[in-house]
Amino acid sequence: MPVYELSCRQGAGGQIMERDGFISYSHRRDMELAQALQRGLHTLARPWTRRPVLSVFRDTTSLSANHDLWSSILTELERSRYFIYLASPEAAASRWVRKEIEFWLANRPLDRFLIAVSDGTVAWDVENNDFDWERTDALPPVLRGRFATEPLWVDLVKVREQRLLSLRQADFRDAVATLAAPLHGRTKDELDSRDIRERQVAKRLRRTAVGALAVLLVTSLAAGVVAWQQRGEALYRARVSASQALAAHSLELADSDPRKAAQFALYAEQVESTGESAQALARAVEANSGVVRHVKGGFEKLADFHGQSQVAQTHVAVSRDGGIFAYYSDLEEGDVHLYDIRTGQDLPDLPTGMIGRNSKPLLLSRDGRTLALEAAFNRIEIWDVRKTVKVRTITASRGEDLAEAWKGLRSFTLSADGRRVAASYYASDEPSATPRLGVWDTRTGESLLQEAAPAKGAEYSLQDDGTHLLAVDTEARTTRLLDLRTGTWARARTVSGLPAVDAPAVSFSGDPRRAWIASDGKQRRGGLWDFVTGKRVTESADGPTGATALPADNPDLVVGAEGNSLVLYDGALRRTRTLGAFTWGVLGVSVSGDGRWVAAGSADGAVSLYSTRAVHGGTPLPHPDPVDDVRFTPDGRLAYRTDKKSTQLWKVGEGDTGLTRLGRIPRPVDVQDGAIALSPDATRIALLDVGRLTFWDPRTGTEAAEPAYTSRSTDGPGLFYLPGGRHVVGTWRQGITVIDTRSGEATQTLAEDTSSVSLAQSGDRRTLASVDEAVGDIGVWRWSAKENRFEHVRDAHAAGTATMQLAVSVSPGGEKVATVDRDSRITIVDVRTGRTVSSAVGPGQGGYPLVFSRDTRLLVQPYGAGERGGLDLWDTATGDALGSWDLSGQGVPGNDLSVDIVEAPGGGLLTRGQDGSLVRRALGGAEWRATLCALVPDPLPDADRDRYLGELDVDAPCDA
Repeated sequence: MPVYELSCRQGAGGQIMERDGFISYSHRRDMELAQALQRGLHTLARPWTRRPVLSVFRDTTSLSANHDLWSSILTELERSRYFIYLASPEAAASRWVRKEIEFWLANRPLDRFLIAVSDGTVAWDVENNDFDWERTDALPPVLRGRFATEPLWVDLVKVREQRLLSLRQADFRDAVATLAAPLHGRTKDELDSRDIRERQVAKRLRRTAVGALAVLLVTSLAAGVVAWQQRGEALYRARVSASQALAAHSLELADSDPRKAAQFALYAEQVESTGESAQALARAVEANSGVVRHVKGGFEKLADFHGQSQVAQTHVAVSRDGGIFAYYSDLEEGDVHLYDIRTGQDLPDLPTGMIGRNSKPLLLSRDGRTLALEAAFNRIEIWDVRKTVKVRTITASRGEDLAEAWKGLRSFTLSADGRRVAASYYASDEPSATPRLGVWDTRTGESLLQEAAPAKGAEYSLQDDGTHLLAVDTEARTTRLLDLRTGTWARARTVSGLPAVDAPAVSFSGDPRRAWIASDGKQRRGGLWDFVTGKRVTESADGPTGATALPADNPDLVVGAEGNSLVLYDGALRRTRTLGAFTWGVLGVSVSGDGRWVAAGSADGAVSLYSTRAVHGGTPLPHPDPVDDVRFTPDGRLAYRTDKKSTQLWKVGEGDTGLTRLGRIPRPVDVQDGAIALSPDATRIALLDVGRLTFWDPRTGTEAAEPAYTSRSTDGPGLFYLPGGRHVVGTWRQGITVIDTRSGEATQTLAEDTSSVSLAQSGDRRTLASVDEAVGDIGVWRWSAKENRFEHVRDAHAAGTATMQLAVSVSPGGEKVATVDRDSRITIVDVRTGRTVSSAVGPGQGGYPLVFSRDTRLLVQPYGAGERGGLDLWDTATGDALGSWDLSGQGVPGNDLSVDIVEAPGGGLLTRGQDGSLVRRALGGAEWRATLCALVPDPLPDADRDRYLGELDVDAPCDA
């Protein structure tokens, strides 16, 4: 060790000190500054070939793990030669800083106490030879009267405020040098000179090394670039391969397990966006069209269950008002889970423990406030759902004393108001024992009825008024009604044709006029019965084969299980559509009173909530009137209904706002030879009628002051407002013409002879495209707001010229243009590059208009009509088909009307139905991803992730 370093490491008593300095500071205020100061002291004047000359302690970096913090700090204080205090009001108030200073004052000389001010004020009083304590707030009171002369301190306030924490910054370097000089035992100038010499030596050596390595570097870089490119290409191929494999598996699962199909589609898109991942997303959205939320994924196993029944049970219940949804699985820890349908939020669980073995052991009152459940050993628990507390336990009999075959409630029912509960059960396990029937008041627990059950295998249902109990004995083919007010039974009534089944599968709606009974007990054939008239309403061999639920207030709907699928039927038991599917069989089904909300659970514990009114990735929009006879402008911004004298107008809003009424103008719109458009600010209507262009105020219904423009018109002219609302563009005989609405004059003609030209505008109004319907020539122009003119940007030609072009469409941002001909062949043009792709020639069923997704990856085309209609999806990069959305049961027009779509403002598309519905459908990878993440936010299981992704670094597609 050099002599100067040895002398610097000696303490006041001559002992060798292991630390050169100890930094004391406020962690809350000066953590970053203390770190920079420690780094600067270690770096300044350090020979480039050696480790740091100084050793400065800062507690967050220099302490080892020790439960006795003060003992560790005290040890470091004893080992240090200098005390560096980062002064600030926070440090002055710190208990730890004060203890550190008190130790130094008691054990070390004050000439080795250095001050660096980071905040606050430090002022010296020359007359009193002490700090001015009225002005000083950055020093602790323990230093009062301790200094005989003014100590050394440096000002770091500006450095900290401006975050100039590098030795390259002059102010910070000067402060570090001032503090480092006494630690090195040198003057500041000597230390500064030494630092400069060390830097110069290092610089010369670096230059030499750089020169020697330059040739090697160039060579290695060239090789590295090639290797990196090859690595990148290999990684890209691996990601594409993984994405395609995930997408393929998603498509395989779409029909059998829509939840997992959504997960795999999301990961396919996350790994790498491909045509296959887009197809998987679209199919997953369709497969989950009725899903509100996949509440819980399945365990995908049954072997670990050991319970009373051979198969683990999953039970669900939806309140009649559609507000609360409860579910339970034997495969979990034994809680009943609650979900608020209205808010879409999970509610606190009910710690119920294992529940009973009845086919429907969870019962909710009409308003969802009361839950009755069958607990173990023939007990009934009543829970307050809002307060999540158990109100009481009702003991039907001591089930723990019974043999296994006699345990469990035989039938279980709750009144709609939640005030009464009834059950049949066994009180004895003697061979000759017959079941008992009990009715209780849920508010008091009082027994209202205890007697022998009228039939061994009867099923019971408390009627809506809560005063009558219906008993159905399928073995005797009779029904009886108990008046709970008098405790008397009506005479048994024979029901002709009622299936004589020992263990019937019966589902009640709450109304004696409607109940489902399986014909053979295995639910392979069943019918609907009216127990008021005693007649069968309908029977079907194609009805539910599993669990069944009847909405209490909707006689036109039946919900039932068919193996792994959840199916909707009409009132005549005709199958209408599949609502959902699971990997394992459907065990539990429940439905709200109006039939809107349906819950289902599978044998492996999976639970999902559905809406019978949901549509493929879409949202029904509010509108004041039915829209069956309403037309839309090509840009989707204006809806109108016209007659011989006037036209009603609505603005189509973005998002979920629907239609907003604008007013009425006293002019009809000629849908063949006229056109109409809405200004960007929705204050003007442009109306083109037989070549005459006029402007109207939709709020007053009067013609506006803007001058009209008249010229010879074309058949089916196009008309669009341009950005800013001052200009419109349309087709006249002289060509595609731009009109200044203020002067009423034509300012630009884009193309001549437009007698057979179709026109389209991008969603941002900046790009215009045309196609000559006869020869397929495509033109594209872009609007210059600065010049108030169009600039020609692209010419192209539609694939195949033998068939007439039907329509042209532009993507929302003007990136791509598409046309379709009578053979349903689609041509897609990339406006920037001019690259053109086309689809195969179809059978001619494809329609128009065409609608781009917001990200331009997808193109949608309507096909068919009525219940046979739907939407075809196309990949705009390749022209490949990506599948279809079947719109059966999705509110599409009747059989005689084609599927009608239009681009929606802000992205997506609008579809409408003959029933007056208007639906905005999400369109595109980002939109579908958001839709599916809302349904299935869970990450892919580890086993599937390892199988498909391996070592690929892929983040979860949905936020936690």
